[in-house]
Amino acid sequence: MDIEAFRSKLGAGGARPNQFQVTLNFPTIADADNTYSILVSGAAIPASTVNPAIIQYRGREVKLAGERIFDPWTVTIINDTNQSLRRPFEQWLDAINQKDDNRGLLTPSEYYQDIEIIHLDRNDEPLKGGQYMLKGAFPINMSEIALQYAQNDIIEEFTVTFQYQAYENVGVDVAI
Repeated sequence: MDIEAFRSKLGAGGARPNQFQVTLNFPTIADADNTYSILVSGAAIPASTVNPAIIQYRGREVKLAGERIFDPWTVTIINDTNQSLRRPFEQWLDAINQKDDNRGLLTPSEYYQDIEIIHLDRNDEPLKGGQYMLKGAFPINMSEIALQYAQNDIIEEFTVTFQYQAYENVGVDVAI
């Protein structure tokens, strides 16, 4: 094994999971600034699965490519003292389905938003092929924020899980 060949394959030291930027675009129904990216402390590059279509033939299963499923996507957000991200997410979820009477927005274009995920290098430049757009995303779950006397040395965080229609790898040609 040639260690120099291995190092050269890593490029500038390999991709780092702690170098990323997420841009959340809130719909007009949420009382928030249009985009946030600095208070996101954890995210992921989206996952997807192609489920097999199984056909029985002469007592055996024949597996063919079936439907593509886009897994829910979760982001971890740091909570500030003004709840400037928590409140808009509550408003967004309430607009989709109100807590008191189960009514909500019926037109997806009113609550769908795109989310941009950019995997960065150590100089905060987008990695080649490391820019993703979640198309038609909307929140489906917002986690609790645990309140405890013993937790005096951490900052509050909460997670929001999104469902989306599809994602696309938009490369590095898209303006940041």
